[in-house]
Amino acid sequence: MSRDPAKSRPLSENVKRMMWLERAAPRNQNVLNAQRVWTENDTIYCQKQGKLFMEAAAMGFPMSSFVPLYMTSQLAGVIDYNFSSSNGVGSALEDLLQIPALMQNPRSIIESLYWIEEILENADETENKSMLLAHAYEADLKHTPKALLALPETENSSIDELSYAYWLGYIYRCECIMHDESSRMVYSAFTEDIMRKAYTDVVSSPMNDRDLSDCAKEICVELDRLLVEEIWPQRKHRRYM
Repeated sequence: MSRDPAKSRPLSENVKRMMWLERAAPRNQNVLNAQRVWTENDTIYCQKQGKLFMEAAAMGFPMSSFVPLYMTSQLAGVIDYNFSSSNGVGSALEDLLQIPALMQNPRSIIESLYWIEEILENADETENKSMLLAHAYEADLKHTPKALLALPETENSSIDELSYAYWLGYIYRCECIMHDESSRMVYSAFTEDIMRKAYTDVVSSPMNDRDLSDCAKEICVELDRLLVEEIWPQRKHRRYM
């Protein structure tokens, strides 16, 4: 996990180039864009992450601080690894995949996330972070992180914020699955402020009347177009076209 998630190391130019080529493929006949077959399990994974983000919002964490912490964390990396399509898992095997037990309790993920971050923030630069966490856990030092202690006593019940948080978690996971990319990669391309603007646009569009599971991929396609044509200026990538 990054010591400062909001300042997670930027993507290399080569990684950005591969991400750009993947998204630009429909407009570039020289690039083979392998279409991933979407499965029912993929929808479930998106829904689970949506519920995780919604739980964080309900607990009182603003998405502007929760998103960079989660999306650059080792916990998100574990989920990326478990549900990656990079190994070409067939549909028969996909039916056997199980979401980790931890995913059944979103609050446990959030508490673990902030516990790990607090341990790392207080660590000395010379200390082995993996060993430090292992020793802390063995010593039963899994205390309540300050971030949790500072939360309001009553949960956030704002329908608008909870809806946005669910949408955000869902679309982030959908983007990861569609392109077989890590949470860190997707977050580096689409920061929370970009996603909030996209959500506002969706709410004011006809897609707002549709089920998220029916239009999520369309939303991701529009985000990809935004990334290729506006966020990453075309002139910087003109040599790939």
